[in-house]
Amino acid sequence: MSQPPKKPENPHTLPESLRKQLKQFRSHVWWIKVVEAILASFFGLLISYLIVFALDRFIPTHALIRLLFFLAGVSLLTVFTPIWLNRWVFKHRRENQLASLIAKQYPRLGDRLLGVVELQNQDEQNTSLSPRLRDAAMAEVANEIQNRDLHDALPKSWHKKWSFAVIALTSLAVTVLVLHPKAALNAMHRWVMPLADIERYTETKIDLNALPQPYYVAHGEAYTLTVPLTEDSNIPQSAKAREGVKPWSWSTPQNQSYHFNFPKIFKQQEIEIRVGDAYGNIEVTPIMRPTLEKITARVSYPDYLQKKDKQINISSGQASIVQGSITTLTARANRPLDSATLTTEPNHASIPASSQSKTSSDKIDLPATVDGNTFTLPPVHINQASVNLALNWTDQYKLKNQTPTKLSIQQHLDALPSAYIQNIVGKLYLLANSTIEFKILAEDDFGIKQAGIEWSGEYTKPSPHSPAKGSLTVITGSPDLRNNASEPIIFSFQAYDIRPQKLTLRAWTEDYHPEHQRSYSEPITVYVLTKDEHRELLEKRSQKAINQLENLLRNELDALDENLRLNKKSGKELQENQSREDLAEQAEREKENAKKMKELAEMMEDIFKEASKNGEIESNTMKKLAESALNMKNMAEQDMPDIAESLNQAQSAENTEQRTKEQLKQAIEKQSELLKKMKETIEKTNQANKELEAGTFINRLRKAASDQEEIANTMAEAVRNPRSRSLYVLSKEFEDLDPEDQRTMVGLYALQEQISYDVRWIQEDLGHFFSRTQQQKHKDLFDKMQTSGIDSAMAALLRNIEQNHNNISINQAKRNASTLLEWARELQNAAPQNDAGGGGGGNSDTEEDDVEFMIRVMELIQKEQNIRAKNRSLEQKRRLLAPTEPSSQTPKKRLQ
Repeated sequence: MSQPPKKPENPHTLPESLRKQLKQFRSHVWWIKVVEAILASFFGLLISYLIVFALDRFIPTHALIRLLFFLAGVSLLTVFTPIWLNRWVFKHRRENQLASLIAKQYPRLGDRLLGVVELQNQDEQNTSLSPRLRDAAMAEVANEIQNRDLHDALPKSWHKKWSFAVIALTSLAVTVLVLHPKAALNAMHRWVMPLADIERYTETKIDLNALPQPYYVAHGEAYTLTVPLTEDSNIPQSAKAREGVKPWSWSTPQNQSYHFNFPKIFKQQEIEIRVGDAYGNIEVTPIMRPTLEKITARVSYPDYLQKKDKQINISSGQASIVQGSITTLTARANRPLDSATLTTEPNHASIPASSQSKTSSDKIDLPATVDGNTFTLPPVHINQASVNLALNWTDQYKLKNQTPTKLSIQQHLDALPSAYIQNIVGKLYLLANSTIEFKILAEDDFGIKQAGIEWSGEYTKPSPHSPAKGSLTVITGSPDLRNNASEPIIFSFQAYDIRPQKLTLRAWTEDYHPEHQRSYSEPITVYVLTKDEHRELLEKRSQKAINQLENLLRNELDALDENLRLNKKSGKELQENQSREDLAEQAEREKENAKKMKELAEMMEDIFKEASKNGEIESNTMKKLAESALNMKNMAEQDMPDIAESLNQAQSAENTEQRTKEQLKQAIEKQSELLKKMKETIEKTNQANKELEAGTFINRLRKAASDQEEIANTMAEAVRNPRSRSLYVLSKEFEDLDPEDQRTMVGLYALQEQISYDVRWIQEDLGHFFSRTQQQKHKDLFDKMQTSGIDSAMAALLRNIEQNHNNISINQAKRNASTLLEWARELQNAAPQNDAGGGGGGNSDTEEDDVEFMIRVMELIQKEQNIRAKNRSLEQKRRLLAPTEPSSQTPKKRLQ
């Protein structure tokens, strides 16, 4: 393939000297402007960096400002330099461009040079230009330029100034880097990456970890803002802070921190802080202080109580917990917590050493375990009278409670249990075949183990029988049983083999405390009586009823006298105010007498009921007692209220004078009839009492005979005991006897002395009784006792007992008992029999038969009730004594 013909070079080129000179000029222009561009780029970068560095030393430069300076600095490199190079390099490559540049300094020379440059590009064939003239012109311009220094035509140069500025800025940057390398590098990072979250470096460093955002303070309270510095921070002599645009508050350093006091705050505020070169803004948010919603205590009871742990609410700040317990406190706040502590005095609570943190000589601070908004404190041992605790807590916002919550735990000593007997009085007089029914109430503050009754007897005279003694468990408790009333206890003396004696009955209870003994109730004294003793008691009670009835009779006589005085007045006088007041007073007096008569009737009815239980009281005496009680009841419910009603009607303002007189007269007549009934009732009651008293002589003789038999039997029982053979050694000295035999001898001597007194009193009472009644049977017995020498026999027996003449004493006692029993039989046989055919007509006989029948029915009913009560008591005894599964908490019920 043929090559295209080469275009011939332009033969009319610029002279070589001019060409070289223009080339050299172009090189100078390019070098200067390239250096200027480079220096300007470095200047822009350095100045923008140093500005950011300088600003960061005073204020935390905003990211947008840093971006602006960074872009401004980089723009000299990315924008200015290309434009600059395009202007001075790319637009000054050809001779005509250079000539135009020279023309700016040398206009004429530049124009001529521009003309020469243009001539070299002209085509001679197309123009009339002479080649020789063109060459001559080029040569002339070349010679002229050759004699000129084109450096003077160079554009104004800033490269030296730019160099100085760059060197100065570089030196400054190096100096900054050397003197403050961390700050310089930090500023460089913030300058290179303006939008990155790079913290500004300061010589003074605020510990931001200790200043949470937002900063929570107590609502409505003055607060102190503490601004801490980091360990590697310098410490300026002062710092300032302010709320919004308010005046600055100043502070001096204290332990590498600054404390600013601000007034009460009610709404969110922004606090501006300036510490040295460190600037900061903190958003302060007021909130209410944390409070406790509930405080509970988990109580672990001492092992001996056998009780499960219990959760109690002690939000009130007070609690009473049993001694020896371990208490674990748990509190719940109204928001999540950061920490909590329990402060207690070491003398008030015993706490595991592993959990103690002693901060002073008299207080212990215990850290709590925090879980959300609840915290649990270390266990506290309750072993002092009072445990005083204080709770403090800090929430998640570092806000503390304003005042500590005080807790006072009082040590509750495990008190002794208590027992009570209910439904019976403190002293009872009952026959040996009687039954009492009652309940026991057991109480304990921390659990009843068991409860029951205990009884112990006491003979008032020596007896071969052992006094009654026993205990019965009727309540089997549990650790959670604090009080319990037993089922009704049916206590029959016969069911528990209790003979007549003085019986002390008590309820008892036990708790779980290992050192506590049984606790007992107040004792109930029960005199278990023989029928003879019961008869004597009824005689005394009937005599008391007679005395009260006689007092009522005197009151009624006084009332009748006053009514008779009023009756002497005329009808008109009776209608006067004073008379009406007197009548009203008399009516009230009658009502009061009726009330007393009703109480007396109830007493007499009770005497009759008790007599029906005896079984040895004559039916005639029973009938008189019943009639007396019935008469008293009728007088209290009918006669006396009628008299009071007549007196009330007599004082009515609506009455005529005649009507008033008639009503008063009716009251007097009724009162006269009442007095007759009262006298008859007193006479009948006296007769019954005399019969009781007469029967008492029989019983007293029988009792004396029984006591003599008791002496003989006690001595005879002792002889069968090998240990007591010393008692039967004739005339053995008292000091040589066995101690138990000594007590027996002393008791027998005292009993015989008492029997001697009783027999003498029986003789004296018989004489007085005969004087009142003039009954021959009592006179005959009195004379027989006087001539029998019974007093001498009693005295002889007393001497024999004292001298330890035991066989003689046994025989003597039996002879005395036989004599006394013989007298009792004689007196009983001489008692008059019921007059079955006594006068009064058929109605009277029928009434007496009815009363007799009623008495017999009552006796039968009473016997039936005694049998049923005894059977119920035996059944209850069998059930309570039934074996149960042994248990540490439910001991087997047993009779001791």
